[in-house]
Amino acid sequence: MASIPLSVLDLATVSSDATSSQALREATLVAKKAEELGYSRFWVAEHHGSDSFAGCSPEIFIPSLANETSSIRIGSGGVMLMHYSPYKVAENFRLLESLYPGRIDLGLGRAPGSNPSQAGALAYGSKTTSPEFFTTKMNDLRSFLIGEKPETEAFESVDVTPGLGNLPETWLLVSSENGADLAAFFGLPMSLAHFIEQDCLHLADRYRKNFKPSVFSKVPKVSVGIFAICAESDEEAISLSASASAWRNRVQQGKSSNFPLVEEALKEVKEASTNPLGEGPKRPFIGSQNTIYERLQPLIKLADPEELKIITICEPFEAKTNSYKLIKEVFDQN
Repeated sequence: MASIPLSVLDLATVSSDATSSQALREATLVAKKAEELGYSRFWVAEHHGSDSFAGCSPEIFIPSLANETSSIRIGSGGVMLMHYSPYKVAENFRLLESLYPGRIDLGLGRAPGSNPSQAGALAYGSKTTSPEFFTTKMNDLRSFLIGEKPETEAFESVDVTPGLGNLPETWLLVSSENGADLAAFFGLPMSLAHFIEQDCLHLADRYRKNFKPSVFSKVPKVSVGIFAICAESDEEAISLSASASAWRNRVQQGKSSNFPLVEEALKEVKEASTNPLGEGPKRPFIGSQNTIYERLQPLIKLADPEELKIITICEPFEAKTNSYKLIKEVFDQN
């Protein structure tokens, strides 16, 4: 059986000894390493007003990453469409696809990626940011991308530049039944956010049964996004997960925080009497190569994904790139 293609979703996390600029430079190095290792895609996320994540604008970051790489697909994971004009999103990604033909992915999200105040600042008075407008925005975005008249009559005479060429590969990020139904209705490839909602794998069947072929995809495609940390041993991987564990504890206490270094994080986790992410019944995919590969088999059997998208948060930076290397190795060997 052929190995499942692997991709990366990078959150440009800011550690306690780094700046946002350093986080973005490190994300660029991860993209280059992912390409070297043979990963298929490298996506970057959208978060606003955060001390934890440096990536607020995927469409600005994407060309920098594409310039630093040569073949790996670069995309958004994702653009939060609720905040934006479909016309402008179509312009941005048609331009990116023209600059980097065959390498651009437009991953679309339905979540805000922000708190209410930040969402209000992004909307700046617009009344079309609530969830009930998402389907209309998707219809118009589809039309703008493929050069058809949009559903919204006021925009019928609007042309999108640059002219038609290849379409960016367009995906919908999904963690709910409504999201799966929208992906199926619009004929979009679906990226399941297992790292956010673990009880989402059944949505793959729902999506495939309801899928309508489209200009975006003739057949259903499922990617599953997972949180994973791989190290030489289970014990080392669990220790590396302490940074994300401590950050989670801080956020749950209402504290704004970047990601602590391992020693500080291990101390915090111990003092809080909480388990690292690698321990407990709902632990993510954290461990040695064999542990992660074996633990992923039930997920692969249930969702039957065309791709796995890996999200890794750990310190130090070298441990993060090594995790991606180890995961790619074990999949290539099986």
